[in-house]
Amino acid sequence: MTIAVVSHDAGCSELLCAMISKHHNDAIWHIFAHPQSSMAIICERNDLAFTPIGDAILQLQALKPDALLFGTGWQERVERPYVAYCKQHAIPTVAFLDHWSSYRERFGYPDKNWEDNCGNFTAVHDKLALKTAIELKLPNPIALPNFYLQQLLIESKNKILSPPHTLLFLSEPTDIVAKKIYGDENYWGFTQYTVLEDILKNFSGFECTDLIIRLHPSETSPKYKEFVNMYPHIKIQINNANTFDLTSQILNAKAILGFNSMALYTAALMGKPVLSYLPTHNREFLLPLPASQQFRTLNDLKASSLSPISISLDDFGMDFALFLETLTKGS
Repeated sequence: MTIAVVSHDAGCSELLCAMISKHHNDAIWHIFAHPQSSMAIICERNDLAFTPIGDAILQLQALKPDALLFGTGWQERVERPYVAYCKQHAIPTVAFLDHWSSYRERFGYPDKNWEDNCGNFTAVHDKLALKTAIELKLPNPIALPNFYLQQLLIESKNKILSPPHTLLFLSEPTDIVAKKIYGDENYWGFTQYTVLEDILKNFSGFECTDLIIRLHPSETSPKYKEFVNMYPHIKIQINNANTFDLTSQILNAKAILGFNSMALYTAALMGKPVLSYLPTHNREFLLPLPASQQFRTLNDLKASSLSPISISLDDFGMDFALFLETLTKGS
C-alpha cells in the first residue's frame, strides 16, 4: 500500500513521523514537506526522506497513492490542495489531530464549507481527544497509538541527569495565534511576554537558580532578549526548540511551566513537576492534568505545587493492520 503524507506544524509531524518510523516496512511511504518546516526537521532527525511541497496535482498523479495522511495546525495550510485532489479521486484521507484544542478551526471553521478541508477520517491519540472529536462531529474519528510519546518515555529512562535547579518555560506564540484566529493578539488577556514577566516577578517562589525559555519552533527571540536586560539578577537562557533536545531539557529541569503545550503533558508523564498557567478566565485549561497543577496566578506559589504528579500513558488505539483495513473499507 502506498501512503502519501503531508504536514507542516510540529505536533502532528511528530505523530506522523513516529508512526512512519514504527511501521516503515509495513507500507510504501512518501512524505511531502516544505524544506524549512518543522516537518522537514523532524524527518531529518528520524532519517526519513521527503519530497519538497510542489504542485499537489502533478505530485499525486505521479505517485498514485492508496491513502493520504495529513497534519493539521494553524501555521500553514500546505495540506489542503493534497486533500482536495484525493477527495476528488476517491483516495481516503486521514486528518491527524495533536493536542486537544481548536479542532474545527484547523479546517477553517467558522468559514463557509470548512468541512471540505476535513479528512474522510480523523485520527486521534487518546481518550479525551476521541471524546472531543466525537462531540464536534468530525468525520469518522479513529483511535491510534501515540508512538511519539511512547518513544519519548522510553528515551527518557536512558538520559543522564544533572541536579535540577532550572525552571523551564515552554513558550508558545500566543499573540500570533490570537491575532490570526481572532484578530486581536491580546484576545485571551495575556501573551507569552506578559506570562514571562509574571514568571520573573515571582521567580523566587520557584526556588530555582536559573530560567530557560524554550521557544516554540515558530518563534524567534528578539523580544525575549529585552527581559534578560530587565532582570540581570536572574540567569536566563533563550533556547531554540530545533536546537535543544526536549526530553533532556524536561528531565534536567526542576519544574516546567507552560500554557496548554503538549510538552507540558509530556513532562508530567515523565514524572516532573508541571504548572499549566493561564492568567485569565478567557481561555480554558485543556491538558488532562489535575486541577492542582492549573494556575490563574503565580502569587503565593506553594512548594507543594512543585511536586511531581503521577499520570500514565493509556494503552490506546488500533493496530496498524486494522488501521489500513479501516481505510480500505471506508474508501
